[in-house]
Amino acid sequence: MNRLIARRHELAEAVASLAGSRLLTFTGPGGVGKTRLALEVGYRARSGYCDGVWLAELSDLRIDAGVAEVEAALISALGVVEQSAREPRDKLFSFLRKRRVLLILDNCEHVLASVRAVLPLLLREVPQLRVVATSREPLAVEGEVLRPVRPLTAPEPGTPVAQLVIDGSVSLLIDRARAVDPAFDVTEENAEAVIALCRLLEGVPLAIELAAAKFRALTVEQVVDRFASRLTSLSAPGALASSRHRSLGAMVEWSYELCSAEAQVLWRRLSVFPAGFDLDLAEAVCCFGELAPVDVVDTIERLVGQSILLADRNAGVMRYRLLVPLREVAAELADNAGETTQLERRHRDVMVRRSEEMLDRWSGPRQDALISRMRQDHASYVAAIQWSEATSGEQETGLRLLGRLRYYWLGRGALAEGRTRLESMLVAAPEPSRARAECVWVVTWIALLQGDHDAAAARLTDLRSLAAELNDRSLDVHVRHWSGLLAMFTGDPANAVSGLQAAVEGHRAFADSFLELTARYMLATALVCADRPGDALAMSRETIELCEQCGDQTARAYAVWAAAVAEWRLGRLDEAEQRACEALQLQRALSDGICVALSTNLLGCIAHDRRQRRRALSLALAAGRIWRSLGTSLEAFGPQLAELGQLHTPSLPSTAELEGLPAFGKLPDLEDVIDLGLGIAPGSTKGQRAYAEVLTKREIEVAAMIERGLSNREIAERLVIAKRTVDGHVERILAKLGFTSRAQVAAWMSRRGLGTRDSGASDGGLRR
Repeated sequence: MNRLIARRHELAEAVASLAGSRLLTFTGPGGVGKTRLALEVGYRARSGYCDGVWLAELSDLRIDAGVAEVEAALISALGVVEQSAREPRDKLFSFLRKRRVLLILDNCEHVLASVRAVLPLLLREVPQLRVVATSREPLAVEGEVLRPVRPLTAPEPGTPVAQLVIDGSVSLLIDRARAVDPAFDVTEENAEAVIALCRLLEGVPLAIELAAAKFRALTVEQVVDRFASRLTSLSAPGALASSRHRSLGAMVEWSYELCSAEAQVLWRRLSVFPAGFDLDLAEAVCCFGELAPVDVVDTIERLVGQSILLADRNAGVMRYRLLVPLREVAAELADNAGETTQLERRHRDVMVRRSEEMLDRWSGPRQDALISRMRQDHASYVAAIQWSEATSGEQETGLRLLGRLRYYWLGRGALAEGRTRLESMLVAAPEPSRARAECVWVVTWIALLQGDHDAAAARLTDLRSLAAELNDRSLDVHVRHWSGLLAMFTGDPANAVSGLQAAVEGHRAFADSFLELTARYMLATALVCADRPGDALAMSRETIELCEQCGDQTARAYAVWAAAVAEWRLGRLDEAEQRACEALQLQRALSDGICVALSTNLLGCIAHDRRQRRRALSLALAAGRIWRSLGTSLEAFGPQLAELGQLHTPSLPSTAELEGLPAFGKLPDLEDVIDLGLGIAPGSTKGQRAYAEVLTKREIEVAAMIERGLSNREIAERLVIAKRTVDGHVERILAKLGFTSRAQVAAWMSRRGLGTRDSGASDGGLRR
């Protein structure tokens, strides 16, 4: 993040205002720096919020998005992995009600009606919640304290050079100009031009940054010459805010006119992406008519160089995004060119193809990487789904897209969101089809995992009808599969075993390897419930071997857990513990909360059988926290497993015992629970060493500086190495840890306590 320039007084007043109010709103025109101030307030106030400072970016929501979409955005931003069938508002209130949280709501202006409906309820229901918002106009919510964000000061003509460097606009211009030209400075020769430019830009930070980017190719005098007449012609008497807004618009329009014809076409077409995108997406969506694929790489490079596109490296892949004001201008230009509908259709079709590619590669060794990529493209998938649902004749393709995303909803802990979107599209596209049937069995699976057995049974009835009407034998296999799982979850292990055995054979016949592996580990679990642990162990071992052959990790983790349960039922506690720990180790990369909770529950039962009451209590409490965060429970997986868990769980602890148990805070952290299951105390030397072995000594050093908020350039200066060397280190850190952002690295370092040894205390960070 860039340094905050010339905002010290405003920042101090905002922090003071927050201490006396539960809602603080930064208002002002686009590009004036509202978001940057809000983030800085959150950073400085973080110590007062034991449950964290969280950032909810609303800019990806469509204009006038409904209340449900705003609530869903808040749930996603807060990392709520509640997967029950409850309404989103209930999940949100339940998650926040007893927590002390600072929530930053960024870019509220285009969803004001919905924010005004949600926020008063949220503040009333969550007494310890405080909110910092940014908007171009007030939220008009009771108790709101407004902090208008003014432009930076601009120097008066004739100001001496020595005094210019303390002016707000000039300080920002120098800082950003040196990013593209390290030798830039204000001198007697260019001082007049610097003053003129800052006054023309009226102190709007985004406009200053765009202008500074031009210093790559132009002198400050040339920039003034090219801007002066244009800005003067657009300036008119009136409110200051209005003229500032015109200045920013003029800057954007001027930047557009300076682009080549290819860059103009690409810029306006990139507006179809609601958030970030990669090169492949840009080429596939935007290349038609006068824009050829061979032009895209060089054109994107030029747009990045002109600060029109922002570029971020994520796990070895460069991703790009347009700032909201630039995207808005581009969208208007695309609409004027008559390209909007074509772009939206192409975008949807490309997202369908990407989802199909993911599905084809799913049963392999890089499932964690596939889920990570899907998370990065989440906003684009949602936009494609919404367009398909809202556009006449496109709902069938929307069903196909949603069905192809099935392992995304399941693998990233987004069962509730996936089910909501699936059921909405099923209502919009009621005609019998293969795509509809696929969505029906996916919804059935999700409902079963949520413990909503009645809804799952109703969907199974729909699936039987579709299988008969379409005369599709592969759908008959799905009927047997999910009927078998429903039987297990409702206490009928005999029918569960027969149904899941048929599913294993059927999926193998249709060459669906992942669903075959899925049915296998489910069958192993059903065999345990049927009191056949020996058969369950044999099935688990066979499944693990098949997973190892193809590199599948998701099914392997569950098969390992099923083997652990079978070993435990056979009385082999050492072998059961070893297997359960192996399942937890696999979850380091996969982060599947259900598998972590199941494995932790089992380790607690093993500890109880060994009369290790303290460990058994700790594990039972940790598993309980995860189950509650997921919105389900062990009981949802059938009475047999639930009864086994109850019989091997210690009685409720006394207050004294509770005080002596490990504390996990109010927000369940899978990493900490995994540490507990593996016997690694939070913050212990053993835990640090286990994690430190993932990274080299130099990578730990770089990650520590990322935790402290340093940019790659600043890290390079501290370590006296080239910036491209730091870029390489950061790329390898992201790849090794399976992360997609620097914020994840900072949070990981903070949890492990690795950064404090070499680099001082952690600076913390925002959760997003």
